[in-house]
Amino acid sequence: MSFTRQSKPADIAAVFSRYGVVMLQQALPPDMLGASAEAIRRSAASPEARQKSMRARDNGRDAETREGETYQGSWHSPWAVRDGVHFPAAAVLLAVIRSWTWDVVEEICRSSHLVVLLKWCTVRHNIDGLLGVGAHQDANVVAAEVPFSLWIPFNPITPGFASGLGYVVPSPDGVLPTLLHDDIGADYVLADPTRLWVPAYAVGDLTIHSGFSPHFTTGYGTGSDRFSLEVRVMARASAPANYLDPAAFVSRRGGIPTIIETRHSSDDGAGEFLASLERAGASSTDLGQVVL
Repeated sequence: MSFTRQSKPADIAAVFSRYGVVMLQQALPPDMLGASAEAIRRSAASPEARQKSMRARDNGRDAETREGETYQGSWHSPWAVRDGVHFPAAAVLLAVIRSWTWDVVEEICRSSHLVVLLKWCTVRHNIDGLLGVGAHQDANVVAAEVPFSLWIPFNPITPGFASGLGYVVPSPDGVLPTLLHDDIGADYVLADPTRLWVPAYAVGDLTIHSGFSPHFTTGYGTGSDRFSLEVRVMARASAPANYLDPAAFVSRRGGIPTIIETRHSSDDGAGEFLASLERAGASSTDLGQVVL
């Protein structure tokens, strides 16, 4: 289920359709991801954020604050994470659009007219802790209409040493029964250990999993930090209207995937994020020169 840029997008999409998850190896520039991780560390994992995480931990496992902080880390909208005047998630998102990953995304969507659903994209800082056995499906906890997610870790993921994602394959065809907190229980996850896939990720690797793919966060209790971005994309023609704010619309111009339109209505910073993304996308085709 792992592929390189030499693989045909149609072949990758066929395996994705069968198993519900694929890995794209060396899909993104490692240096750019490493710089983004450090920028997010400075922003989302500042001393102030750490204090919020510690308070949430002290208040109980399920305690949260308005900022999305728990003792296990934090999660943020892409435009809420800033490093000075820069948006680390914008650089990563533009790299995805300009990489061979986008060929695969278009093949899965069966369209070259796509929309990035920023409403459902998330920057995550995870603190590795011991976790129980369970899983969830994005169709049940995010949005049933969103067909898949791209999960991009900014740090190397080694099972047993650093927290990542694991999957139960192949994916079912619909939503499974759940326990409390929308979790799929351990009985399903452990019913057949040969169905479990817990991949290692080098920096630059990413996975694409379907909305029905049962997946879980691994936890080993190492206390290590992990930074990641989850991106959700779908064909523009099938996207519900209430998912399109904020959003970035991508089509090909001169054969190059290009942000042709953005949309936002709030004053929470999404507009500035999208403006920086548009400027960078229009000004450079060389990802090495893109600074957001």
